[in-house]
Amino acid sequence: MEKFLDLLIDEFKKIKRVRGDLFANFLSFVQLFLTDKKVDKYKESILKYIVANRSQIQLRLKQD
Repeated sequence: MEKFLDLLIDEFKKIKRVRGDLFANFLSFVQLFLTDKKVDKYKESILKYIVANRSQIQLRLKQD
């Protein structure tokens, strides 16, 4: 799960212009990413994991 999350964070950081709430934008990005990749089986559990570990993920998003 952590490797997949690292992949998602890296893909999100490639977006040049991110405005507004960083975590909300990341959550929307993950939802769209998973929908595009047709990972419906694990989509709900991944999103729940991200919301449950919000503070940890926010720190990772803010790191360069």
